Amino acid sequence: MGRVVVVTFDENEEEKLNELLHFLSAKKYSEMPGKQNRVLDYGALKINSEYRSVESNGELVQLTNYEFEILYLLAKNPGRIFSKEQIYTQVWKEPYYGAEDNVMGIIRRIRKKIEPDSAKPRYILNVWGMGYKFNGELMK
Repeated sequence: MGRVVVVTFDENEEEKLNELLHFLSAKKYSEMPGKQNRVLDYGALKINSEYRSVESNGELVQLTNYEFEILYLLAKNPGRIFSKEQIYTQVWKEPYYGAEDNVMGIIRRIRKKIEPDSAKPRYILNVWGMGYKFNGELMK
């Protein structure tokens, strides 16, 4: 007969445990044969599309849905330039009506979370007068 063990944690401990479990499951999944293509590996930055997780320098990065969608869109198309309109249309899946502040604000937040120096971006690059691109030179 099986036993049930109930363990309680304070809020901080539970959050750390969930982060650890999420990291371990993402790590295990990314090491399975044939599943490597689900993880975009840019050295210190890893983006797992299956678990919608992002790891920067070994640390799990908490992103909102829109932040993840924009980062993933750019990262899975390294070097390709996306206008703010293209990003908005593909991520929000609705027509773009001058909502460039939304895109710019979210990219600014993503940079703060993943870039070593958000003032000198390494991953998400501005292409002046055109939009944004993910640095294709970082692909492993």
